Amino acid sequence: MKHMSPLTKWLLFVVGLIILGCGGGGGGGVVAPTNVTLTGRVVWVGTGGPPNPVASVRVGTTSVATDAFDGFFEIPAPSGTDQVVVTYSPSTGSPVIQTFTFTAATANRDLGDLYIGPETVSVRGRAVSSSGGAEIAGGAVTFAGRSATTDASGVFILTQVAYDPASQAVFFGLRGTIAATGFFDGFFSPASPPVGGVVDVGDVALSPVGGGDPPPLPFNLTGLVQPTATGALATVELRQGTTLIRTATADINGRYKLWVPAGTYTLTATKGAQSGSEPVTITQPSQLTTVNVTLN
Repeated sequence: MKHMSPLTKWLLFVVGLIILGCGGGGGGGVVAPTNVTLTGRVVWVGTGGPPNPVASVRVGTTSVATDAFDGFFEIPAPSGTDQVVVTYSPSTGSPVIQTFTFTAATANRDLGDLYIGPETVSVRGRAVSSSGGAEIAGGAVTFAGRSATTDASGVFILTQVAYDPASQAVFFGLRGTIAATGFFDGFFSPASPPVGGVVDVGDVALSPVGGGDPPPLPFNLTGLVQPTATGALATVELRQGTTLIRTATADINGRYKLWVPAGTYTLTATKGAQSGSEPVTITQPSQLTTVNVTLN
């Protein structure tokens, strides 16, 4: 076409601008965020509370201080970040520097509670099926801010786990989780001090989904009846005022487990002529609360 009207030329010009504006962008797909926000809590394993003085959490060159009240932190990080570094300088003693790794974060993520302490240990165990005892490979294990995967024999080893030999009650009250395809989640807690730097939690049984062996009852209140040698098989009662709410028997390690709704209670443990009581407050039933009781 040798001659075009002014209108045709103008229309072709506009179409060209549109094409140029859309070109070179790779199809206009959803662009992944360049930054994400990581949140969590830093907890001192000796007390179960926030580090005092406060700790710092670092990603690359960015660093934030933990909250003095509860150890909470919030830090911006590049998308794909897979670790944070926690630094704590106590009033006395050596600085504590711990690196926590996780799967790459491509969206905002809550890292949960990251436990730090004056020492570290390894926690070892094995995931097995409660139906037949077969080893469970590929299970995701989490404990005290650390993570691992069970191997072909069902064995897992969590390294660099925070530990305080001078105050072990909080450590013994921590709960680990094992998640594996085709099974209900399994839970474990350490029951003895480390030997050669390793805490062995033994076999952790997971119930198959759809199997005839149901998973254990859930619990959100646990602890030890101490001393352990005396607390084994102690009777544990939870009361609200004078009303009995729950009762349980401590296991051979002195540990009890209860499911408790939100409220304020009194926990009493009895073994023979000895007894002990502690106040209990449950504010978030979805979170684990640890209360230890000493027999006198």
